[in-house]
Amino acid sequence: MSRELLQRARTGDALALNELIERHKEMAYSIAFKYLKNKEDAEDVVQDAFVNVLNSIKKFRNQSKFSTWLYKIIYHECLKQLKSKNKAIEYVPQFAQWEPAAEDLKEEVGVEEGLNQLNANEFTVISLFYLEEKSIKEINQITSFSPANIKVLLHRARAKMKEFYNKKYAEDEG
Repeated sequence: MSRELLQRARTGDALALNELIERHKEMAYSIAFKYLKNKEDAEDVVQDAFVNVLNSIKKFRNQSKFSTWLYKIIYHECLKQLKSKNKAIEYVPQFAQWEPAAEDLKEEVGVEEGLNQLNANEFTVISLFYLEEKSIKEINQITSFSPANIKVLLHRARAKMKEFYNKKYAEDEG
């Protein structure tokens, strides 16, 4: 992301701020939807997070990437929403409908189905790691999961997806 775009947004340039939001809204929604399992709740959380960004952009200190800061806000807004509804993340059903974040991901055969096999934490970690190319350290900053826990979640997500694809292709051949 260009530093110039971020700097313009910090000085109140509405076009720059819109560009930042446009670049990240799909992944933000995907994360929120995976946790909340409800389109309206996910949209509300994303909207609240972007309002938070609008109100706080001038305070952003470049200590992390903008996207890391934004996804941390999304993640914590999801936790607040779950807490307000007295839902615990551990009890979020594993097999919820997922709406892909990346345009090219929609074209991949079976990727959506594979991602549907993951629970919310696995989905968030694998999406941030592979789709957003976040490091373990950045994912730690976003989720507060320990680096070891992030590695375990990545391992489990890969294993679940591998098992799913092995079964899927075995059925297709048989």
